[in-house]
Amino acid sequence: MAIGGLALGLRLWGLGQLHTLVFDEIYYVPFALDYLDHMPRFDAHPPLGKYLIALGIWLSRGPAVWLNWPTIAVQNQAISPLSFRWLNAALGATVPLVGAWLGWQLSAAYPRQRRVGFGLMVALLLSLEGLTLVESRLGLINLFGLWLGLLGQGCWLRGRRSPLDPRPSWLWTGAAGVCLGAAISVKWNFAGFWLAVVLLGMGRWQPQPGAESRVAQRRGYLVALGLVPLITYGLLWLPHLGLTQTSLLEVHQQLWHYHQSLEGGNAIHPYCSSWYTWPLLLRPVAYFYQGVGPWPPETILHPVVIPGTVYTLHALGNPVLWWLSTAAVLALLLGYGSKVMASWAQGYRSQNHRPQNHWLQGLRAQGMSPPVPSFILVNYAAHWLPWALVSRCTFFYHALGIGVFSTIALAWLLSRWWLDPRYRVWGWVVLGAIALSFWFWLPLYLGLPLSAEALQRRWLIPSWP
Repeated sequence: MAIGGLALGLRLWGLGQLHTLVFDEIYYVPFALDYLDHMPRFDAHPPLGKYLIALGIWLSRGPAVWLNWPTIAVQNQAISPLSFRWLNAALGATVPLVGAWLGWQLSAAYPRQRRVGFGLMVALLLSLEGLTLVESRLGLINLFGLWLGLLGQGCWLRGRRSPLDPRPSWLWTGAAGVCLGAAISVKWNFAGFWLAVVLLGMGRWQPQPGAESRVAQRRGYLVALGLVPLITYGLLWLPHLGLTQTSLLEVHQQLWHYHQSLEGGNAIHPYCSSWYTWPLLLRPVAYFYQGVGPWPPETILHPVVIPGTVYTLHALGNPVLWWLSTAAVLALLLGYGSKVMASWAQGYRSQNHRPQNHWLQGLRAQGMSPPVPSFILVNYAAHWLPWALVSRCTFFYHALGIGVFSTIALAWLLSRWWLDPRYRVWGWVVLGAIALSFWFWLPLYLGLPLSAEALQRRWLIPSWP
């Protein structure tokens, strides 16, 4: 409860302080209003994210009038920034809790104490993560895709039940398919959640109880992870298609041609960053910057506006957490890789040197099913490596997926330290460093006023401003 309260407070505090459209709000908020006016325009992404922003605006119309929320003009309409930000903030506050539930389901094969520690650590670290905090305080759509993807994977893990009962629960697995299809309906890049589940399902973590049952399970997974996401994705397009009188094929041809026509490099946008720079946090994105002179600007609502200060909002991860999380992914990769090689070698020797025996058999024989590291590593790769094929301008906020799963990797290692008295003190040291880092860079996440000198001290790397 305390972690949830902290996450909610951070997202609601001063939510309407930036009294203007910020960054890509200039696109998504008008698109959402177009749906409310029954006149949608072409957008470069599927429609679900704009539906949800429109839902938040529609639900808040009464409270906005009763509470006299300050408004701005968007498409000749008076609308409060709180109206198009509150739903994102509310869902964003639950991301640490959804992440904790995912960790609980992922560690089902472990003792209860280890599961509780892992889940609490995931929730705590995600509540101290900067990029998800910034994304959940604006009327943007990335947070919706992240939330649905995490929920879908949690449902999929819940449907796996336990190593002692390998029969899947098709209700939970079907719910996973719905959530994963909905995540793709926000942005195509959130297909990484679906891709990871498919790849992990192909690995067959748990032993199968018989030939006929294996066939039935494969058919079930084909429906739950193939047909259900596809149907969900298609159904979520229907309101848009009905208003625009276009076909699903036609609109996807437009989307494909649009994305293929985009170019890359800083000539397109000064905050473009390549996919291989994201794990090192080399180029965050400035969403907002406003200096305060003798007279306060109209774009800032604040009880006390101090002349000579700067308000800035940066899509910047918590640096200490981000770098330690990247190191945790590397540690898991090295450790898991060594176990895989050892298992393969053992299986190779025990089968009279016949290499056709798959190394996964060796892993199962050693009781390593389901392996938490493989879940984290496959998800990290599914959210990161496909960007190597993209030539268009990409941004650091595309690293939301790898940020979450690298944080889960660090939580997995820290939860082990907490259970071992020999390393517990180091766990507290790491947590303290992460918390101090979060506090130091918090003004950049919340848009708090800083002096020019204080802001300059927060640019550790020349490429950050």
